[in-house]
Amino acid sequence: MAVANTHQADVVIIGGGLAGIVTAIELLEAGRSVLIVDRAEREIFGGQAREALGGMIFADTPEQRRSGVKDSPELLLQDWLRYTHLRPDQTWPRAWARAYAEQGTQDVYHWLRGRGLRFLPVVTWAERGFTEQGNSVPRYLLAWGGGHRVATRMIDQLAPHQHRLRLLFNHNVQGLFTTDGRVTGCHGVVEPGGEVFEIHAAATVVATGGVGADLDRVRSLWPPDWGKAPPTILVGAHRYSDGQMHDRVRDIGGGIGNLGHMWNYATGIHHPQPRRPQHGLGLLPPRSALWLTYQGRRFDPPLMGAFDTTYTCRAVSQQPEQYSWLLLNRSMVLREIMISGSEHNPYLRDRKLLRFLWENLLGNRRTYDYLVNECTQDVCTGRSPEVLAQRMNALAGNEHVRADVLRDTMESYDAQIDKGPGHFTDNQLQRLEQVRQWKGDRAKVCKFQKIGDPKAGPLVAVRQFILSRKSLGGIETNLEGQVLRPDGAVIDGLYAVGEAAGFGGGGAHGERSLEGVFLAGCVLTGRYAGKAIAKAV
Repeated sequence: MAVANTHQADVVIIGGGLAGIVTAIELLEAGRSVLIVDRAEREIFGGQAREALGGMIFADTPEQRRSGVKDSPELLLQDWLRYTHLRPDQTWPRAWARAYAEQGTQDVYHWLRGRGLRFLPVVTWAERGFTEQGNSVPRYLLAWGGGHRVATRMIDQLAPHQHRLRLLFNHNVQGLFTTDGRVTGCHGVVEPGGEVFEIHAAATVVATGGVGADLDRVRSLWPPDWGKAPPTILVGAHRYSDGQMHDRVRDIGGGIGNLGHMWNYATGIHHPQPRRPQHGLGLLPPRSALWLTYQGRRFDPPLMGAFDTTYTCRAVSQQPEQYSWLLLNRSMVLREIMISGSEHNPYLRDRKLLRFLWENLLGNRRTYDYLVNECTQDVCTGRSPEVLAQRMNALAGNEHVRADVLRDTMESYDAQIDKGPGHFTDNQLQRLEQVRQWKGDRAKVCKFQKIGDPKAGPLVAVRQFILSRKSLGGIETNLEGQVLRPDGAVIDGLYAVGEAAGFGGGGAHGERSLEGVFLAGCVLTGRYAGKAIAKAV
């Protein structure tokens, strides 16, 4: 087939997400010429970061200090290594974990602030852990403007370097060029049309995300201790996170590690206006809500959001029917529920402070109306447990939820609330007491709200599925982003960053993450690779 177009640059970056863009920034500011080639269209340049909520964690930030939180890089690293189960022999993943803990505040937080990013002053406590301790102190910061602002602000950094930057969209890279064992570029086809292109460069960077959009691959990698892969898995990953470049890297001898370690969520609902097959939305579940099995019974021990994401996925996936329900009421939705992502948080995305504060402090009626009126494939309401159970069964197409069980579940929990703080024996209420003790979380948690309170109604039920999101494993790299062979040898000319590299080393987060580490991990890996390539090229 004839080659339609041939391009050349010092560095070609495959993938136009946050990690690739940050890599380009470092290279362009060092005087190198860069070509970014992306399979998607120009309108979504910035990738999955554009849709992200925008949370990040660091150690010892000004926001933590102003809130009275005593943190340190040593404590963050200690939490990280304990919670992720990174083994001593996982040399490069542990090296990346240490780099994030020790240098992330300077190399990511302050670097972003120096380029116009700001964070909300409220520090919240994500991924506290359940079976094991996660974050031992509050660390979670939300970028003002969300992930959309992070992505677009980084894109703005490219503007002064247009004379040394080329952008190719709708270009699907399908292979890598090698010469005497060194990677010298890539090739692929333009979509649509099928025209062939070649790109030749001294260094090639893979920044194409994970594998979460390829559900066949996700099912083949499903963790054995989670049971069988569910028949319904929703997709919350970028539509081109399909692992194609992982395969091409493996074809030339690159090491791929830990792809079976996934960062999925058990809080997925069907997108009412899907833009791709099995398109899902991720809920940030209200901690006051009851998380129920497919039969409408509470899990034992109770599941709660923001404690142990992997544990919730495992518990839901191990059921005979691999979905779950949230049982709550209108007051809980107004106060606590959020839909993850910039699309569903417009006042955060557009930095409209008064409206953002109004929604978060006085009740998010917009989200309640959206869930109840548009997400009807997974959400129903009712004035009584009997009516709600009937509608839950109609929605699910079965008779698994018994009205008497649902009523007993609700009334037993509400009766526990009558005992009052300090006297709860219910595990969820005990944890709610802990959550409300931290001022950063108190505003988004109801004050021991009864489910059956008629003033707080109607009752709301939300059916939730596993949402495929991020790959914790990936292409194995050293601290310069160089791709490694399984024996640890470097593949000259080839680098990987961001989720494609498992956020560093082929899996810096081991079996599970502390949350809030993914956007920042893209920045960190992109910066380190960009600096190293600038010296080498």
